[in-house]
This record gives sequence, C-alpha cells and structure tokens, in this order.
Amino acid sequence: MAISRRTRTSGTRKRPASRRRLPSAPAVDPAQCEMDPDLRNLTPRRFVKVRFARCPIRLSLGVLARKWSLLILRDIGVYRVDRFNRLLESLDGISPKVLSTRLRQLESEGLLRKVETRRSPKLVRWDLTERSRDLVPVMMMMGAFHSKWDPDVIHPGRRRMRLSELYDREAMSLLRRML
Repeated sequence: MAISRRTRTSGTRKRPASRRRLPSAPAVDPAQCEMDPDLRNLTPRRFVKVRFARCPIRLSLGVLARKWSLLILRDIGVYRVDRFNRLLESLDGISPKVLSTRLRQLESEGLLRKVETRRSPKLVRWDLTERSRDLVPVMMMMGAFHSKWDPDVIHPGRRRMRLSELYDREAMSLLRRML
C-alpha cells in the first residue's frame, strides 16, 4: 500500500520564495465585496496603484478568450469585413454555426452591434461598438509583440519592427490616445 506524500513529510514545508503568497493589502474590505480567488492574497508589486476586487484581465477574457472571438473583432474592426459570408471566407476553418454563435455572444456582451440596412432582401452588417473599438489598440499591441519577438514567423526574412514601421498614422494616433 502506497503512503501518500502528505503523510511522509513531517511538519509543514516552506514554499519557495517564488511561490510564497504575498501579504494582503487592506485597500479592499473582503466583507464588502466578493474577492476574486486569484487576487485574494496578492498585493500588486509593479505598475498597479490600486487593489482590484475582480481581476480585470480575467474579466476581459470572459468572451474574448473563446476561440475565434478576437479574430472576428479583428476582421470587423481592422479589415472592415462586416458581412456574415465575408467573415466565413476571411476566417479560414470556422464553421457557420460557430461564427453565428460567436457573433451572438459578442453582440450580447456589447462588443458588436447588428446593423440591418435593408428589409427586403434582408441585409445585415456587423459593426464594432464603442466598447470594442477600445480593443483595437490592444489587438494592435498583440501584433506588435509578436512582430518584435517572432519576426521570422510574422514576416519571414525581416527583422524586428518598431510600431511606427508596422502601423500607419491613424493607427499610431489611436495607440497614443489609448496610452
């Protein structure tokens, strides 16, 4: 009979320094709001001035982490592909059912809006909302990240590129406004 690892060790083991939990900051009263389990015992050490009750990155990944969501937003917002059939063509490998589901989910999250331009025959176009327009610079930074760290995959035979080499003036002014 195998002895479990817990019963073999005597006393409590110390966690390595990299895995120790940081002391909690008194900025948020846990009794007043339900804490995100990821943040319960963590105190921001870099870049963040406040302590969040819910992790904003986890919240952002809600619908965006689902397969195809960011690519749908990219095609609508950057490439101006706004019709269902055109999206099917531009997103290689997506099924009509999945595309339809993702469009409805993005619409219910307030990231897309359906624009019906004609009644007979019905013509539906998809457009970004103000909320999802704020995601365009985030997607641009994701592209810049990979262009910097994986240049041979993004554009074979080329070196790392600066933001100003990747994007036009309009895109650069959009990035500056967001930062």
